[in-house]
Formats: sequence, C-alpha cells, structure tokens
Amino acid sequence: MKLFRKEYLPLILVAAAIALSPSFSAGEIGEGRIIEIRIEDILLVILGILWLANFLISGRKKIEKPPLFLPILAWLGIGLFSVLVNWILGNTGISRSFFFFLKEVEFFFLYFYVFFHIKNLDAAKFFVKLWIILGFMNVGWVIYQIIRGSRFVTEFGFRSGTYGASAIGEYGPLPTGAFFLLLLIFLFNVFLYYFLNLNISKFKKGILGILIIGLVAGVFGSASKTSFVAMVLALFLTPLFLFLRKVNFKVISVFILAIVFMVTSLFFIIENFPKAKRLTATFSLEGIWENYKAGRLEVVIEPMLKESFESSVYLPVFGLGKGHYAPEAHNQYLRNFVETGVIGSLIFFILIFAVIKGAWHGFSKSHDGFAIGLSSGLLVATITLLFVSFATEAFIVVKPMEVYWFFAALTMAVLTISKKEAFPKEKL
Repeated sequence: MKLFRKEYLPLILVAAAIALSPSFSAGEIGEGRIIEIRIEDILLVILGILWLANFLISGRKKIEKPPLFLPILAWLGIGLFSVLVNWILGNTGISRSFFFFLKEVEFFFLYFYVFFHIKNLDAAKFFVKLWIILGFMNVGWVIYQIIRGSRFVTEFGFRSGTYGASAIGEYGPLPTGAFFLLLLIFLFNVFLYYFLNLNISKFKKGILGILIIGLVAGVFGSASKTSFVAMVLALFLTPLFLFLRKVNFKVISVFILAIVFMVTSLFFIIENFPKAKRLTATFSLEGIWENYKAGRLEVVIEPMLKESFESSVYLPVFGLGKGHYAPEAHNQYLRNFVETGVIGSLIFFILIFAVIKGAWHGFSKSHDGFAIGLSSGLLVATITLLFVSFATEAFIVVKPMEVYWFFAALTMAVLTISKKEAFPKEKL
C-alpha cells in the first residue's frame, strides 16, 4: 500500500463501498418490491457529477473511446427503447422499469469510471491489492458467523445470511456466494500468473495465497447451491487456461494445493455450519439436474415463458420492457428475451462476445503476468456467469456485478495501457 496516492481516493471509496456497504430501504417500486440504496450508489452519482464538471471545465472536446463502448451503448440503447415503448403501450410500470434500467446504467458507469481512472499499471496493481484486503475483511465476517452459529440481525443493517453466512452488507445466498466467487476467480488468477512469479519471499507468497484462497469460505458459507456448482466449473476452466499458456510445474503444484485446501474447507464448513449441508444435494450431476428442474425449470422458467408469449404480440420484437416481471425469472436469457426481445437478446450476446474477445486477446497475446492473470480471470468469470445465467439473472445481481465490472474495467485498462507502452505513437 506504499503506492497510495490521493488521486486513488475516489476509487478506493467506491471499492470499499461495494465490499462493505449495507443497503438501505428507499421506498417501493410497486408490488411490494423495495428500492435498496447502497453507499456506492450515492458515491457514483456524486463522483459522476464531479467527473462531468471537471471534463467541461477542462475544455476537452473529446475523450478516448474505451473498449466495449459500442456494445454497451447498444445494450443500453435497446433497453431504453424497450422501456419507452412499453411505457406508451402500458405493458410495464414506470417506476419499476425505470429503476431496473437505471441499475444497469450504474454498472456500466462504474465500468467507464474505473477504466478512465486507471492511469498506469501501478494503479491497477494497487487496486488488486486493495480488493485482497476487502475480500479478507469479508472472509473474517464469514468466519465470525460460523463461530457464532446462530442467526442474527444488528441495528445497523448487518445480518447473517438467508441460509448460511452473509457477506458484509449482503445477506442473499446467491449475491453473497457470487460476490465471493467472482473475487476468488479474479484474484486467484492474478495470483497464479503474477504474484507467484514476483521476486518476493515464499512466506509473502504463502500469505497472499491464503488470503485469496480463503475466499472459498464465503462461497461455501453462503450455502448457495448455484454458486457452489459455478465454482466447480471455474476450477475446471482455470487449469484449462493454465495449460493453454504452458505454465511451469510450480504453478500447477500450487493450484493442486489450493484445491486440497478448498476441499478441506468445504467439509469443515459443512460439518460446522448446518445450513451448508444443503450443498451436498449438488454433489452429483443427477442431483444438480433434479435441483434445477424442481427449483427453476418447472416452477418458474417454463410458466414465465408461456405467460410471456400469451401476454403480448410485441414480445419477440422488442420485449416488454425492463423490470416487466417483478419476481425473479431465474434465467438471464429468459429475462433478456422477455424484456428486450430477440433484438436485445442478440445485442446481449454481442456484448458478452466483445468481453470474451478482448479478454482472450489479452490472455493469448500478452507477455506480462499481471495482464495475463486479469485476462484469464475475466475469461473464467464471464464463462462462469454465462453458465450461472441458466439458473438465475446473474448479470443484474448488484454486488457481484459491481465486482465483475470493476475488474472488467481494470482488465481493459491494463490491456490498453500495455498496448500503448508496446506501440507508442511516433513523435513528429
């Protein structure tokens, strides 16, 4: 943390708010759905206004177009178009659709804000280290809940999880599990490709490894079956990409040790945290399918798809608007189709393809371990989220998505900076 500079402060506050802020009720948006406001929401509004004011005062007429700009603009554009059209047609509530759309706007504003405020590689490395600390603080909170055993709610809004442990400021099983999982994916990949190759003592590397791998306590402790199955997929993809980069035996051996640690942690948590026993239902492919069919496919996905087709002739064209269904669809692709139609569904896949393409280019072409680690993390995280999206709306869950787009911005910023350093503009 010796690299701390005052210009990092806004992003430090945003990262800390994402990791540590509880949510506060700010009214309802219809059908009993509560509006939740977090500290990072307020921060991003304030920082956005200051950023815009600074841009106008500086007299600059244009800024560099960041990676993913056009796909993000297209995704927000179809979302806004669908919302406006369905407001006119009366297919969706104004307040609900507005807040659902605004939530996605916030994710992408976070992406752009982080991208433009990472000026060099030192800044990117600083924030990776900061996230290790923030992750460790959340693991400490999970360990406290495991030791305490009983459920609780504090007067400040901090509470234990729905089934198992909660993250700081987040009690839902999927948001908690996915938050820890995404942090684990990004930081573990950076550890394998970058931290392991640093010229520092084995003791320091060991401490870093324990802090990062310890994030599994949050994945298991949340008792989220979806997050647990997703972690198994992520642990399959990670060594696959390791072999593609032809890493040395040291990295492979560390990965194996990490798996042993994770498996040991899993059985320890199941043994000492009663609610975590529900994870055992997913220990087989048959168990995964039966859980998915009984809890998602038959009771939510199929009925919602049937109802949607019967509700409007406009559905296949541009959808029924953001937030049309207050309950969860339990499937990101179904929600995309219902809200934005075929066109929106296609644009969503274009956006995800652009993310994967950029990450793959960084992973396969970069020679710097830090850039490779971030790119690999973004690849694994994105593919994992696509898998998770069959069982939930992964790309609209607030806390995990804030982590995802923060690291996506870090990755794209590092790749952009590395490219500029490798191919500097010729001086006239």
